[in-house]
Amino acid sequence: MLIDSSILIYSLNQSSPKQLVAQEFLESQDRIIFAHQNIFETLRILTHTKLPNPFSTKEAIESISAITQQSTVIFPNFETQALALELIKKYKIAGTEIFDAYLVATALSNGINKIATDNTKHLQKYTEIGVINPFKE
Repeated sequence: MLIDSSILIYSLNQSSPKQLVAQEFLESQDRIIFAHQNIFETLRILTHTKLPNPFSTKEAIESISAITQQSTVIFPNFETQALALELIKKYKIAGTEIFDAYLVATALSNGINKIATDNTKHLQKYTEIGVINPFKE
């Protein structure tokens, strides 16, 4: 199962009311898989000035690295771009949701058919991948 950025962000953000649930969910997984995209999305959010207590870049990289060193990180492959474009056409995706389609394509092209996220609204449309929200289970 692919772990989306939202769960990684909540697990690291001490000011998040979802931190404990996110940490427990990650600890309960036999195998933690992130896409490379999740790492950079997490870095962006944790260092953003709109966060109540933003991380320094160094703190964010160290925190993310501590988790990803114990995880599997997947990358786009030869199939990913074509699959992402198919999904974008099929679901008439535009704007920032293009990155959700790209994440789904990265997962599928790496043989992963389930994603854990708090962003179910944007991902449930993809019938090709199962979506679970650990904060609502």
